[in-house]
Amino acid sequence: MTSIETAETRTSDNSTDGLKVLWPYLIAIAVQIPMLLLYFKGLWNRPHYQTFIVAVIAAVGLALYRWPFDAKQPFHRSVPSDLLYIVGLGAAFLGAIFVEPWFVAFSVMTIVASLFVRTLDKESLTNLWPCALPLFVFLKLPCNFDYQLITKLQQYSAIYTSRLLDLAGLGHHMDGVVIKIPGMQDYGIEEACSGIQSFFTLMLVATIFLVATRRIRVPKMGFGVIALLAALTAFMIRVSLTSAGWLESPFLIDLTTMLMAGLVLFSLIGFQSTALLLSAIFWAVFMNTLRILTIPLANQFLEYDLSKGMSHDILGYCVLALGILLILSTDQFLQFLFGPVESSDETSQMGSGISKFWNNIISGGSTEEVLEKTGKLRLQRKPISSNGYRFILIITGLIGVFGLFQSVDAFRSWSHPDLVTRFFNDDMIVDFEKQDMLETIGGWKQVGYKPENRHHGADHGQRSDVWQFRSPAHSCSAICSLDQPFPGWHELTICYRNQGWKMVKRTRVTPETAGDEEPWPYIQAMFERDTGEKGFLVFSLFNSFGDGVEAPRQYGNVEWFILAAQNRLSHRIRAQLYQGEAYQTQLFSTSFNKFDDELKAELAATHLKIRQHIRGQFLAKTDAKNR
Repeated sequence: MTSIETAETRTSDNSTDGLKVLWPYLIAIAVQIPMLLLYFKGLWNRPHYQTFIVAVIAAVGLALYRWPFDAKQPFHRSVPSDLLYIVGLGAAFLGAIFVEPWFVAFSVMTIVASLFVRTLDKESLTNLWPCALPLFVFLKLPCNFDYQLITKLQQYSAIYTSRLLDLAGLGHHMDGVVIKIPGMQDYGIEEACSGIQSFFTLMLVATIFLVATRRIRVPKMGFGVIALLAALTAFMIRVSLTSAGWLESPFLIDLTTMLMAGLVLFSLIGFQSTALLLSAIFWAVFMNTLRILTIPLANQFLEYDLSKGMSHDILGYCVLALGILLILSTDQFLQFLFGPVESSDETSQMGSGISKFWNNIISGGSTEEVLEKTGKLRLQRKPISSNGYRFILIITGLIGVFGLFQSVDAFRSWSHPDLVTRFFNDDMIVDFEKQDMLETIGGWKQVGYKPENRHHGADHGQRSDVWQFRSPAHSCSAICSLDQPFPGWHELTICYRNQGWKMVKRTRVTPETAGDEEPWPYIQAMFERDTGEKGFLVFSLFNSFGDGVEAPRQYGNVEWFILAAQNRLSHRIRAQLYQGEAYQTQLFSTSFNKFDDELKAELAATHLKIRQHIRGQFLAKTDAKNR
């Protein structure tokens, strides 16, 4: 402790009270706990993430073990810490306006990292930032990339399991990721790759090991920037080759994805740590292949059932223990391959340069060398200035405002099992029945009715009332429906494209109006399938006051992003800036024959009559409901 005391003596006059700096961070975390608990509740419902509590305990335990309780100046001035705190503020703001628990989880993890960056490590005299890394293992990857990753691992496990069963002479059939063996029950790769035996568990084990053994070696800023630029370049090249049809091999695509992930990780934690984390992918496939392979082999040759009960659980934990041992063994192998090298006085200038490059970039140097080098530098750390402390207080205050704002939506969402964004403050559904639709409309006769109920935030709305019509004059049928409610404009063409339809043409049509009536545009679109079936869609939306919702003329990626962002805003914000809720009327007709202009015009006119009737019924029902 002599070196720490020396550093404290130099700055004792300007030292900042530890609790004075700590409590703003604790407040910034506490105000976001309601939405954070909602995020953790969602993780608990996903088998692959159920070990997240271990990550929380590990982060807290490692930080407490290295916390400088006896230091008079545990916190120091740090620009990276300030930047991370600003990032945490931005994530808290996004969490408040979009009511998205993921942003809040990212905000809290970043705030913890910001605190650890400016906290002195009592042993190494560096900082505690690596202690926050276990938390980020359970930050869900955006765009459902985590599920894509798990699906890929399941596919590879299924392929290797099938090949090993062939070698064992055990006849079987692969149905996706399910192994079917005559006379035995089916064995699912998906089940074997979930729960505590998942890839994320091995990632967590590897991360905790790296932090506990101080193996994290952050490369110099120049090398980190080069690695990030290389990852971006690899991404752009892959997108270009894939778009041109020159890169179609799934294995090569997965390999380039691993390369990009490795470059990003290298810029943050160094070469050896990145190699160890990426090895968890291989061992996860190996571990779950071994597990699912053992079950049918034991049943076939030993007549012992390992597919259920206590024996199944014991098998899972044994395979997990083997996976952990393999991770530790991989670390020793990496130390042997990429350990630091010594250069003697007789080494040439080129050899000395290579050794220096190897020790700084590949091996990261020995733990003693790193601690000695960084310890000398960290002795010159400066205390947090008065302006720096005011900055922390201002950011904490803003995070507190956002946290209180989002807590209302968090408590409202807590009671719902789906745990998706609460688009509306209240139940905005208006009940319709079969008799609420006209029996005949312009030669089209009603022949069926079916109500459909879904969960909050579904692509097709929480409720749809679907009426089926048929015309004696045409060899096709049509369905019309009222889909409700939506947070603003809902681009229905995307839903049909997701069902396998290919959109041929989309047109915005503004019908003629009489008198001072405002025009109410609608969208009509042509679709087709590979089977030759064709579809014609007409749809429009109105708000809770019966006013038509403006239909966008174009709907590309940019328009989709803007409208999607608007629709995911908190209802209190969205209702003030745009509109609160919208109700969709649609008419969709399918046929293997061509839709001529006359039929399309008739269907469009029928839709105008249907939406006018539904809007009238809607206003009458809402008026009676509000009385």
